[in-house]
Amino acid sequence: MRFISKKGMKLPATGKQDRIGAELHVINYTLILILFFFSGLTGLIYEVLWTRMIVKIIGSAPFAVSIILTVFMGGLALGSYIASRTIDRVTEPHRLVRIYGILELVIGGYALLLPSLLILFEFFYRNIYDRLFEYFLFYNFVTFVGCSLLLIIPTTCMGATLPVLSRLFITSLSRVSTHVGKLYGVNTIGAAAGALLSGFWLINYLGVKGALALAMFINLIIGGASLLLARSAKGRSAVSGGVSPEKRERSRVSKDFVLKDSKVGSTSALVVFGVSGFCAMAYEVIWTKLLSLIVGPTTYSFTIVLVTFILGLALGSLFFGRLGDRVRDPISVLLMTQGVAALFALTVSHALGNSQIFFAKLILHYKDSFPQLQFLKTLVLFLFLLFPTFFLGGAFPLVGRVCTRSLSRTGRTIGFAYAINSIGAIIGSFCAGFLLVPFLGKEAGLKFVIAFQAITALFLGAYLFWKTRKRPSFNISVALLPFITLILLFPFPHWDRKMLSIGRYHRFERPEIVKMGWAEALFEGNKRFAQEQEGDVVYFGDGIAGFTTVLKVKLDIYGNEGYALYISGKPEASSRLDMDTQTISTHFPMLFHENPKRVLVIGLASGITAGEVLYYPVDRLDVVDINRQVIPASRFFDPWNNRVLSDPRTELVIQDARAHVALSRKKYDVISSEPSNPWMAGLASLFTKDFFSLVKERLNDGGIFAQFIHTYQMDWPTFAMVGRTFSQVFQKGLLIRTNPSSLGPDFLLVGFKGNSGLDAQVAGKGLFGDGRINTDDWPRLEFSAPKLMHTNDPVIVRRLREKRWLSRGTIDT
Repeated sequence: MRFISKKGMKLPATGKQDRIGAELHVINYTLILILFFFSGLTGLIYEVLWTRMIVKIIGSAPFAVSIILTVFMGGLALGSYIASRTIDRVTEPHRLVRIYGILELVIGGYALLLPSLLILFEFFYRNIYDRLFEYFLFYNFVTFVGCSLLLIIPTTCMGATLPVLSRLFITSLSRVSTHVGKLYGVNTIGAAAGALLSGFWLINYLGVKGALALAMFINLIIGGASLLLARSAKGRSAVSGGVSPEKRERSRVSKDFVLKDSKVGSTSALVVFGVSGFCAMAYEVIWTKLLSLIVGPTTYSFTIVLVTFILGLALGSLFFGRLGDRVRDPISVLLMTQGVAALFALTVSHALGNSQIFFAKLILHYKDSFPQLQFLKTLVLFLFLLFPTFFLGGAFPLVGRVCTRSLSRTGRTIGFAYAINSIGAIIGSFCAGFLLVPFLGKEAGLKFVIAFQAITALFLGAYLFWKTRKRPSFNISVALLPFITLILLFPFPHWDRKMLSIGRYHRFERPEIVKMGWAEALFEGNKRFAQEQEGDVVYFGDGIAGFTTVLKVKLDIYGNEGYALYISGKPEASSRLDMDTQTISTHFPMLFHENPKRVLVIGLASGITAGEVLYYPVDRLDVVDINRQVIPASRFFDPWNNRVLSDPRTELVIQDARAHVALSRKKYDVISSEPSNPWMAGLASLFTKDFFSLVKERLNDGGIFAQFIHTYQMDWPTFAMVGRTFSQVFQKGLLIRTNPSSLGPDFLLVGFKGNSGLDAQVAGKGLFGDGRINTDDWPRLEFSAPKLMHTNDPVIVRRLREKRWLSRGTIDT
């Protein structure tokens, strides 16, 4: 179908479209782009904040987080689709700008209302949790419905903004790709800035409420400025005469083979765009999980990966936006971008999985300067991820170029295409997290995604060649890179699981690494140190909630063997070295309670702490863990954990501990919390005043709470903040050491509910001093602890030794 078909179909009315072109001179194009940049910035800040606020209620278990992201992206797709069906009816530019401003005001206004709605949301969940949680599918369906009701309005408005502005800016068929690329690129760069700000500074320095207020304020400015701009433009347009824009552009674009057979070209482009969205999100999910093993699972590391990924997409959109309008065969360029992206994804996946020693060298060199280390991590990861994300980002403007055949239908075309891409991204996120990684693992999961992208490019290239009878060079150029990629998938990517089992980002100070060259560390480092790796991998669990491994190790020179458990590359439990801490976390609170019958242990790990509970005459033991992979891993510790999971008194709950404690109405006599390392993303929320208050609510009168805490990878102000936060909730409590032979490095914070225990209100001030505390709204620990991951502060031991003989409610046990 050409612009005028063989059946003589009439051109769309052009007078209205002329009016759009004529009126643009009174609307500041640059100002709209600036506003759209800040729209992307606030959109990402909202996504981070709203996810954080909702998971505080429903928990951060894998399905819960996935549901929130699915709803968020689904709202974007819905908004884009609705706009695509309606926005082309609007022809006056000032009305388009006004609609955009109203959408931004609705988003900001709803952000103001959301915290109040979350109060009702939490009340609802508290009433259904104990009744529905065991019905897995139904519970998650209810969660999906609840999150949809919470987020559908603002996310739909967010999704509608791009089609609205595309309708405004695209006034020439010869510049479709440029405008789409510029709009999407600028908005995406804004999103990268929002991710960077929220991940490094806003939440840390303003708190959640402060960051939310700032985002709302920016939204109000965007909306207000848009309305003022629309008002100033109203009535100042002039209708130009002459030839319509469509007729002026017809001679230039009619030779494009895609436009000659527009249905074939458009359908193929939309398929590519959906697959591109699927692959981009799958890559992001899997690479993020892989990099948590390479550079550490901290909130800063996750932010860096997100920022570099988004920035690569933005740059690709800007570049291919300009290129797309200069080529006569955009569908060929589109298919080639997918082939190149798949090849680079393969290369990057193999390199990242074998880059542990390189990043260990980077960390060792710059660990004493946190800002410099984070900057260099960002720069290096950006260089790693730039090439695949750059070509993935080129899809949108090229799809817009292929599919847009009528200026009067630009909103419909761009909006529908964006909706298809968003749906692909939703499916990609779900499949990567819940199918590919759990059932295939990261390595094989990446092979599947890369193969899917390459095969799609090959198939569509062959299909278009068959439909259009394009010259042979077209078919060869489109097929070559995907074909090479598919061949290389047989040997690559290939990683050493034994090397991945232990995170080299964590206390891996080897002088040999410092002496190695950077290139040698990147290409040969893993091979050199793999030979020195002690122990054998007997379990390798690669799930969405974490990367769990069990190593069989020699315990002594007599050949006795034991096991060590690692989660995200960090040692969490063992059958020998950690035994004192694993056991006393149970025995101290159990021995001091008069009659413990119902017990909650947070964190299964090896199962040793939970298993010690069964030596007491308890009626019920609940064990909560977010990571399903620890179930088979704990079986290796059956000789030491009292076969805890096989005991009829034990109930294992796979759930975020925060959500279980907040939503369940069950009461316990003793609660023991094992998770440590607050520098690991998500764990700092178990050390807030809000969480400790929830724990106290779950305790019966006379109940005891034991919280494990360590002094390594921490300084005195951070350690004191945790203790101060704890003592504000448990005003009767103890600080005890787990190893009687030394003052540290591991301790238990023990809190009492009721009149039992000692009066620690004075001790809390005397030992930890005055200062800041850690809360949900101001999660200071989450942002301070990662900065100390490579620190051992002797001040903590000195401070505790100074307080050792003070009788202010703190017992030295």
